Amino acid sequence: METNPRRYLVRMFIFLLGVAIIAALLAVPLQTAFMGNPALNGVILGAFGIGILYIIRQTLRLMPERNWLLAVKSTGKLDPPERRPVLLATVYAMLADSRHDAQLSALSLRSVLDGVAARLDEGREISRYMIGLLVFLGLLGTFWGLLQTIGAVGNVVSSIDTNSNNFEAMMGQLRIGLDAPLSGMATAFSSSLFGLAGSLILGFLDLQLGQAMGRFFNELEDWLSAFARFNDSSPSSNAEQNALASGMSEEAARAVIALSQSISNGEDNRERLLVQISQLTGTMANLNEALADDRRIREHLAQLNANIMQLSEDLRADRNQQTDIVASELRGLSSSIAAMIDVKTRRGKGE
Repeated sequence: METNPRRYLVRMFIFLLGVAIIAALLAVPLQTAFMGNPALNGVILGAFGIGILYIIRQTLRLMPERNWLLAVKSTGKLDPPERRPVLLATVYAMLADSRHDAQLSALSLRSVLDGVAARLDEGREISRYMIGLLVFLGLLGTFWGLLQTIGAVGNVVSSIDTNSNNFEAMMGQLRIGLDAPLSGMATAFSSSLFGLAGSLILGFLDLQLGQAMGRFFNELEDWLSAFARFNDSSPSSNAEQNALASGMSEEAARAVIALSQSISNGEDNRERLLVQISQLTGTMANLNEALADDRRIREHLAQLNANIMQLSEDLRADRNQQTDIVASELRGLSSSIAAMIDVKTRRGKGE
């Protein structure tokens, strides 16, 4: 904060001194012009004086802000809360925040500087309005004087007696009647003179005020840039830069960053879920194949059981048949043996 706002105040006072000298040299014609319409010209000069005082006051407001910032820069400590700055309220809030680390993010820097710039621009709105007001009052007086002139000329023309043969009387009547149109022209030109001259002077003073505020803001930005970190290796650095480029507020940018992280995490979870679903699908396919194999085994077992039962029936039938054959053979053999015994018995008795 090397530039002192007093430099611009000195320029303003030198310029006003030059204007005062020119006005003193033209005091007589200016006084005559002022008397063309003292009421309207008085309003214009009153607005002009208020504009000068307001611009000087706005320039003086920069001095305590600069002194406070120099004190903070030199001592590294904040003043008591009752001495907090007005234009640098966002800077005070940033420095007073105990959660702030030694570095300031680019997004926070943008938010702080935007707050200061808004307050500085707000301080110039009234001065700009006063410049426009002076132009408006000058144009208002111009049209007012022209209306008076047109009406007075109409009255003069209608009051001339064209049937009179006294030329001197008619010229005297015309000379008397032209006093009102000349008064209207004096109102028109005098109000334009004071209004445009006042707006020109206030425009130069507002230019000096703008330069003082611009230099103050630029030096503040240079000082705060020492705390800013524009490059960050964290994953959210791109999101922060995008949020800074889009002009969002810090809270909105943080919400966007959190949302982007949530979306990224959700995408990772979705990919893992797709992998698990794919694995589950493969497991279900294997299980389905195993169930199909088990179904075929059960069918084979049923067919084998049926074959075994058929074989058992066949074996039972064969066994019964063999038993019947053996039984019949045994009965035949028994009959043969019995017959042979009977024959032998008969032979024994015959001997």
